[in-house]
Amino acid sequence: MNRVQKAILIGSILGDGNLDRPTRNGSRWIIKYDDKSLSYLIWLHSQLKESGASEIKKKSGEYHQHYFFIRPSLEIGKWRNLFYPRGQKVIPKTIKSLLTDSISLAVWYMDDGCFDFREKYHRNANIATFCFSYKDCRLLAETLGVNFGVKARVHKCTMRGKMYYRLYILSESTDRFFDLIRKYIQPCMSYKISS
Repeated sequence: MNRVQKAILIGSILGDGNLDRPTRNGSRWIIKYDDKSLSYLIWLHSQLKESGASEIKKKSGEYHQHYFFIRPSLEIGKWRNLFYPRGQKVIPKTIKSLLTDSISLAVWYMDDGCFDFREKYHRNANIATFCFSYKDCRLLAETLGVNFGVKARVHKCTMRGKMYYRLYILSESTDRFFDLIRKYIQPCMSYKISS
């Protein structure tokens, strides 16, 4: 994989991408989205085609999803071992040396981000980090500050009676964050950023 493809992989792992359990051939990277995000999936496919991407397929049954995968490789297996050391996704201690490209931020935000806008008094980007621990989220917030100059805090939120964490981009950093990712945001995801 080239630099851009690796950066997309990092953003995808932080977001909705999934790396299969390793086999002797390595791990497979699976990317799937709802039909309303099909144009985003097509863009990702165009960026990753040279990495051994399968054709885009419609998920069978009553699902309204399309998907493709990157064929198993030892390189992807190494990423799986780094982010899933005991089978559950975590943030590696080396994240500051990995999350350095704005395209990673854009993919992560398109997967798990939302824009909270209330006219006259509130405009913030949030990233759902529900599968990560508080410690992992703190490390991600610190990484955004050190690597991108984006100030973020970890907030608690409750969903279906369960407590999770999310990253809250401070108002003073929202414009900077959007400036970093804007050129990568796909039209079907444009509602997630300010104009």
